[in-house]
Amino acid sequence: IRSIEGQYGTLQAYITPRCQPKSCQVKPYDIKPLSLHQRITAVDESRPFNTLQLSGQFSLAEIHSWISFCLPDMPERASGDSVNMTFRSTFLDTQLECRYRKGEGVFRSDNLSTIAILKDVMTKEATKKKINLNISHDINDDSIVHALRIIHPKMEAQLSLAKKVQIMDALKELEVSEGGITCLSETYREILANSEQLREEFKKQPSRLERLSGMITDLYLDTYKFKGQSVKSKVPALLDLLNHYNLDALIEFFTN
Repeated sequence: IRSIEGQYGTLQAYITPRCQPKSCQVKPYDIKPLSLHQRITAVDESRPFNTLQLSGQFSLAEIHSWISFCLPDMPERASGDSVNMTFRSTFLDTQLECRYRKGEGVFRSDNLSTIAILKDVMTKEATKKKINLNISHDINDDSIVHALRIIHPKMEAQLSLAKKVQIMDALKELEVSEGGITCLSETYREILANSEQLREEFKKQPSRLERLSGMITDLYLDTYKFKGQSVKSKVPALLDLLNHYNLDALIEFFTN
């Protein structure tokens, strides 16, 4: 099971042992909006960061509770007058810095979708308490290409794996009909030699390619949402582009 950031709630596991008499335990697990993040000591200042700023009539305890709702590995209580915490995405390796105190919060990330999730969730939490927030943001356009380049090797690896699995049966038929693999190139011979390993790897990650495509789509929607534009009508064209994936064409689609 791998959670999708931005989708959150409670996972309830019903655990029944294989023994008599039959019994069952229910274990609830909170799935946080930024569940794939973990604490690190500092951010890499050379990265192109987007910035989200919040201000309003809230206490340190209140903003700490909102961030604890969003992120794992948070202490139960905030200590001191201000807090500075840093995180990295275990899936994409992007980073997030949270600095906050009474009445003010500043959040920086090189993934705009992370900022979008934080903004949406904290706004909802503040609304529940009838707290008005003043929200401003500074979007770094370089971060969009930066995020796409981080996703790129993962997309290429998954597309390559899917392609190898797709042609495997045809290669085996060719091996039988030709009575061997001498007619095949070294690349195809390697695919046949590692066929079981490749199938097993593909079986373990059936939705990984779909997940990466979803992240790119979310990044596209978030990019223009912060600019006050709706581009939902262009999503089918983006999905078609992802089916014929090319990084340069993807960057051009985002920037134009």
